[in-house]
Amino acid sequence: MKLNQIYIPSTHTDPTRVSTVTLIHGWGAESRIWQDWATQYLAPLHHVVLIDLPGFGDSPVALSTDSSTTLESLWLEALSAALPDKSHLLGWSLGGLLAQKLAVQCPEKVMSLVCLASTPRFTQNDGWTRSVSPQIIGDFIKSIGIEASSVLKKFWRLQLQGSDKSRVLMKDLVKHMSSRKLPKLSSLNQGLILLRDMDNRALLKQITQPTCWVLGEKDPLIPQDIRLNLQKLQPDASIKIIMGGSHIPFFSHPEETSQILLDFWATQDNNAKI
Repeated sequence: MKLNQIYIPSTHTDPTRVSTVTLIHGWGAESRIWQDWATQYLAPLHHVVLIDLPGFGDSPVALSTDSSTTLESLWLEALSAALPDKSHLLGWSLGGLLAQKLAVQCPEKVMSLVCLASTPRFTQNDGWTRSVSPQIIGDFIKSIGIEASSVLKKFWRLQLQGSDKSRVLMKDLVKHMSSRKLPKLSSLNQGLILLRDMDNRALLKQITQPTCWVLGEKDPLIPQDIRLNLQKLQPDASIKIIMGGSHIPFFSHPEETSQILLDFWATQDNNAKI
């Protein structure tokens, strides 16, 4: 299975001297949600690769003929094949959960890791309360098969809830996403199952690449005080909070988000030259 990619060449005066950044989007979205932002803010200093998750955007649905293959491994196999030979990897939300796995499974391809509005575990369980209730994910799984369009619109709005200028942003986001084709129903369900079940807390200690967690102060899904957990699980990682930021910080706070990313990547590129 070959995943769809969008390649944005750098507009740098000497594009042979810049590094590549790879972006993996979250549930209910597709690569085009941040194509304009990446072109404006990231491409002046980096080549950019956007990857559509299985069944989202223009990527095919993940299907397995082997009953022993897990859903998680199926998605990760497709993503690892889509990764450039060497790049800085950024995963947003569900994309962040998957990016954490890829950093461990494909260390030769991942120069650094950014987890944007993401977490090592999306749902709550014993000892992990700074996250989403399993009931919320369960409700989404039940309702997505009945009316996918309305569920997606609800989720798009939810991600911006409580952020600065949320009403205007919600309207713009729904308008943008509604103009795109809906993700495949089976892939929406697969993504929700991954959000419900993936648990990377123990995995974080195995990540050797420089890591930066970027959280939105007003993210309704990933509370910013999750940084307290992250500091214990991955003490060497950098943690940045975007004041007033939402679960889609590149949409609600494009300049602030891009500056954090560019500074982090510049540091890694400079260190690599030493």
